[in-house]
Amino acid sequence: MVKGYILGIACGYHDSSAALIKDGRVLGAVEEERFTGIKHDSSFPVNTIKWLLDYNKIQPEDIEVVCFYDDPKKKLDRIKESTKRGGLTNILKRNSIISNNKKEFKEIENNIYKYTHKDVKIVWGDHHLSHVAYSYYTSPYDKAGVVSVDGVGEWETTSLYYVENNNFVKIESVNFPHSLGMLYSAFTAFLGFKPNEGEYKVMGLAPYGNPNKYLERFNDIISPTDKVGYEINMKYFTYDWSDTHMFNEKLGLHLGIANRLPEEELTQDHKDLAASLQKVYEDYFFKLLNRLSGLRPSNNLCLSGGCAYNGTANGKILKQTNYKNVWIPPAPSDAGSAIGCALYHYYTTADVQIKKANNQNPYLGPHYSNDEIKEVLDTFKTKVVYTHKLHHEIIELISKQITEGLVIGWFEGKMEFGARALGNRSILANPCDPQMKAKVNKVIKKREGFRPFAPIVKIEEQTKYFDYKEDVPYMNQVVQVKKEHQKFLPAITHIDGSARIQSLKQSQHNRIYKLLQQLQKDNGYPIVLNTSFNLKDQTMVLDPKSAIETFLNCEMDTLVLGNYVVKKKVF
Repeated sequence: MVKGYILGIACGYHDSSAALIKDGRVLGAVEEERFTGIKHDSSFPVNTIKWLLDYNKIQPEDIEVVCFYDDPKKKLDRIKESTKRGGLTNILKRNSIISNNKKEFKEIENNIYKYTHKDVKIVWGDHHLSHVAYSYYTSPYDKAGVVSVDGVGEWETTSLYYVENNNFVKIESVNFPHSLGMLYSAFTAFLGFKPNEGEYKVMGLAPYGNPNKYLERFNDIISPTDKVGYEINMKYFTYDWSDTHMFNEKLGLHLGIANRLPEEELTQDHKDLAASLQKVYEDYFFKLLNRLSGLRPSNNLCLSGGCAYNGTANGKILKQTNYKNVWIPPAPSDAGSAIGCALYHYYTTADVQIKKANNQNPYLGPHYSNDEIKEVLDTFKTKVVYTHKLHHEIIELISKQITEGLVIGWFEGKMEFGARALGNRSILANPCDPQMKAKVNKVIKKREGFRPFAPIVKIEEQTKYFDYKEDVPYMNQVVQVKKEHQKFLPAITHIDGSARIQSLKQSQHNRIYKLLQQLQKDNGYPIVLNTSFNLKDQTMVLDPKSAIETFLNCEMDTLVLGNYVVKKKVF
């Protein structure tokens, strides 16, 4: 049993992160991108590790075990095998890909020793087991079906588990190149968005299209199998052997539509293709869940893997399957696996059965005091004015401003772990304002106009406004806004009447909860539009300095930094 500190690391592909564990509890976890400003940064998480050590006041020598989220050697075996395809023209490129992966593995190992110590124990994990463990160990369940749907790990792309009291039983799996995640990413690229980043844009685009338009064409692209679920027709794809292209010209010919370039106009055909892709994904996704439920019945489901960010599918699970309860952690993609591999090692190597700790808190990153905030504000005195206010004064003032149509930057407490802003690094606005969605998309976030926005709602009032009874603490399920309220909540209601909600209990976030209470009095609804505090193609703000710079670089009206209310100077 590990009695010291465990450092969990995920890096090398995308969403690099690190987490520190002690006695089964997560002491901190951050994505490396928050420090570097590089979206989905894949580099070794040097900055995160340094912050974890500094924040917890420990030395590198205090780390007893480093757990890595997958097995680079097995991953290399898969790359050697899969890159055999591609013909003679791929031989030189194949050697380069293999060589780069060997070098990367060695660099990871060297960096682990460099940033911890030469005697540290390194445990190489299993990609999907790390995903599964993260979801299970952060869940409230002792026993559950656990599903990981991802792009690819070592060989597996989909894994079905049943877990009970730390006993992990793999039921079935799907191996590369057959992958729902890679299929979705390939079509993300086909539609002109960046794979491993733009999938949420495809999800946002899908409700504008006809899902039946390309459905028949998908029958030759993906087909069901006897056991766990599906098989991809690889004649249309190159992602198994190329590190630069995911599909070939045959895909466009088969679909009857050319692939879209990034800056080209989005046509109705593109919207229809996105809709068809989302429907196909959901059909196979629910087959997977029902397969597991039939083999190992349980009321509880835990989801993990990058595809667990598909909120549209997630919101339909309770209607499309026999599961009664669904748990999706705040960072189900590779970032969360830094926590998963570390918790798995701690709990499964113990000499005795240990009851798992409560690790549901998503606020795991850097925190800045009011004194630190004021120090930074003083360096921007020529550009901003600010006043210190008590909590209740801030709540009353900001509720009034939101009701009047102002857009608020909100920065407090520890930074969230995962892709979703959950009230500590958020942009807040009026969900009732019919112009607000366009305003925030165009002049604040500076992004595509079709992108929807999410609401935070008091959990006690959730069923009054949204057709969903379960708690959604991390904003990862898309549900229907009740019809009688859709016209009154236009800024957070998508074209199909849906919204990706965040349920909020007072114990989760006291200040935002009180803001919702005040908004109910001032604006008529205990709901606020919430989006991450960043501009297009930038990472979520980390510290007071980046928050102020972002505030100054867009048409946001007010910035709340801890107990300081900040406005721009008028010249």
